[in-house]
Amino acid sequence: MGDNAVHARRNHRLGLASGTFAGMAQDFLNPEILLVGLITALTDSAWLVALIVIINKGAGLGPQLLVSSLMEHQPLRRPYFVTVTVIRTLSLSMLVLSIYLLSHGVNIATLTLFYLAYLVQCVCTGSGHIIFMDMVGRLIPSDRVGTFLGMRNFLGGALGIIAGMVIIQPMLERLDLPINYLLVATIGTMLVIIDMSLWSNTREEPGAKADNKTSFGESLRRGWAWVKADHNYRCYFYMRIAFRINYLGLVFFIPFGTRQLRAATGLQDVAFLGGIMVATLKGSRVIASAVWGKLTDRFGSRASLIGAGVLFLSAPPLALISPLLPEGFVLTFPGLEATLNLPLCVYLLALACFSAAIQGNTIGGHRFLVTNAPPHRRASYVAFLNTITSPLTLLPLAGAWMAETVGMNWLFGFITAGGLLALLPALRMHPERTRAPSYR
Repeated sequence: MGDNAVHARRNHRLGLASGTFAGMAQDFLNPEILLVGLITALTDSAWLVALIVIINKGAGLGPQLLVSSLMEHQPLRRPYFVTVTVIRTLSLSMLVLSIYLLSHGVNIATLTLFYLAYLVQCVCTGSGHIIFMDMVGRLIPSDRVGTFLGMRNFLGGALGIIAGMVIIQPMLERLDLPINYLLVATIGTMLVIIDMSLWSNTREEPGAKADNKTSFGESLRRGWAWVKADHNYRCYFYMRIAFRINYLGLVFFIPFGTRQLRAATGLQDVAFLGGIMVATLKGSRVIASAVWGKLTDRFGSRASLIGAGVLFLSAPPLALISPLLPEGFVLTFPGLEATLNLPLCVYLLALACFSAAIQGNTIGGHRFLVTNAPPHRRASYVAFLNTITSPLTLLPLAGAWMAETVGMNWLFGFITAGGLLALLPALRMHPERTRAPSYR
């Protein structure tokens, strides 16, 4: 950490506070819920909905290596984060304005403004993530990184659940379209501003930097050289590929349950299924964040990645066997024509495994990258994997084709293979050899 060690406690507190607001902002600006719901209600166009998902993933991940190559020759990262904060604030303000204009008329001009603002905001989100991760490596003691990331997710996720129940859901249900989406997006924008402003107030002393500015092509070649020479980095590269396959399980979990579980158990209330799944997903994500954060700092990133691989491997078979189980018991919920029985419990357990695995993979992977990267090339070390695997964000299209042609069972069998692909490289990683000192 060098001279940044004297600011470690202050920066740690600011990072936890900013993460709390960031977690809540994710729910207020959730692309799959807020923006997809808005565009569906206003246009009913599947193509425009798909464009939101493509921009969200592609614009967020694709440019990260370029951004890292532009800043690594400078001794400070905070000025870049402040710049991204300003640009993201402006883009989110334009996004809110575009939603207001869409409420008065859907046309080419208003849609263009909406998607352009969203594109810039996604680029800023991805760029800010790379800068943030590099700053974490500089400002947070390496043996506290796991706990730091885990507690950010825990605090933000817990308050996000409360905000969802108390603010987001009542607004979407009780207010008219599109004023409901406009207010939710406005609150989300304010939360993002608070989040990034808090982290912008960290104190950073000059640190390790690259000797020269490199081009995007040079950064790509350097990344492939790391993959060839660095055993653990190569293992994690395979895990990132596997992650995209395993993420299909989460994408198609509700369609699988709707088709398979309803037919097997007679579940009639689809809204009940969706609601209890969202609650399970958020609850397991919040709890897992705190657990994985402590685990990675105590036993190393490898332990968290192995645990995530085991859960990724376990979740699809649990989902596959759930429709085959006997009813076992029946719990009736007052006011709902729905029941909780053994097949549904096992199915929800599979979802909890998926959610916990994603958190373990994310926290363990981020800690591995931050603590093992060359200090002067940390941003590229993180960004290379995100950029090079960004085309795999289109895998849900292949998953949809598989689900429609050969069936959901075969799709979940393919996802099980992805769990094995995640676990084997994690087992082959070399244990960490050193640990940096904590706060003094």
